Amino acid sequence: MKRYYIALVVMTLALVLATFFIMWFDRPLFQSILPAIPLYFAVITGLQHYVVVKSFYKDPRTFVKNYLGVTVGSLFLHLVVLCVWVFTHLGGDPATAADQARQNKMFILFFGIAFLAYLVFETVSLVLIVNRKRKESQQK
Repeated sequence: MKRYYIALVVMTLALVLATFFIMWFDRPLFQSILPAIPLYFAVITGLQHYVVVKSFYKDPRTFVKNYLGVTVGSLFLHLVVLCVWVFTHLGGDPATAADQARQNKMFILFFGIAFLAYLVFETVSLVLIVNRKRKESQQK
């Protein structure tokens, strides 16, 4: 599990650096919340991985229920965070509404990119764990 968390930190740092590239190349699109998005996903993905892997090694039969429960819970949490952000950052003043809409689009785009990156990362790492366990059980 140590290798997983090291890879998670490396990917998180890469995404945080990507947000700073936005700041360097297009200052108006940068928002101070953007570097926090990868940190948010790293914490949620790390907790999700810990719970799922622990349930996988305890009882493989309950693994599916735990995996689905944790996945649905995290998806619902992501949806709530996204909705709260968008609804609290709607443009009230017509003069700034266009700028706020542009910033909301940037937030939603980067949130989606980070979601996909962490989803692929978690899926690949779980597949590797399941395959490793399967090979161990076939060798015995």
